[in-house]
Amino acid sequence: MKKLLLTLFLVFLAVPAFALTGVSLGLRGGLVTNFDQPGFATPGYESDQMPIGGLHVRVSTLPMFDLIVTGEYAWKKNSYSWSGESLEISQRDLLFSASVVYPIKLKPISPYAGAGMATHSLGYDFAVPSGWSLSTYGVEVPGNTTRLGYHLVGGVDLEVPMFPLSFSAEFRMNWISTPEEATKYNSFVAGLNFSLP
Repeated sequence: MKKLLLTLFLVFLAVPAFALTGVSLGLRGGLVTNFDQPGFATPGYESDQMPIGGLHVRVSTLPMFDLIVTGEYAWKKNSYSWSGESLEISQRDLLFSASVVYPIKLKPISPYAGAGMATHSLGYDFAVPSGWSLSTYGVEVPGNTTRLGYHLVGGVDLEVPMFPLSFSAEFRMNWISTPEEATKYNSFVAGLNFSLP
């Protein structure tokens, strides 16, 4: 969380003072779907959906394009049971991304589309019961790692007349450069945005 706040603060400082009227800050939340990471397997249990939440900064003063910088956290905790033994696995993805999008500025609805890159800190926590082997039950859990990723993004902004607030909805197709084969997933998020004066 400290890294997220520091990154967003540095981005805010990097925006020239004359450009502040084109900056908005926001909260976002949604769902990760079809999370398919090679090397992570829990037979008989669904592990491909996770809630996601985070913060974002949008800079709308660049010529033609907007810049969206986000810090997001996706997580899931599952309990598994085999042969009378139980196992809990927590998985997480802390990501920081930057997207360049082309907005079609209409009122009050403005669609946009673009692409970007991200860093993903993928982590897993679990404790194996005494005398138990994950491989016996076909369970595979990769080690914690940080990887680069990229994504395609499409979304829409909805302005609230006479207020500095707007709403957004966004869809991303994501790829993470994990060993042997890329990890693929989709994300759907909704956001509440506050435009700086």
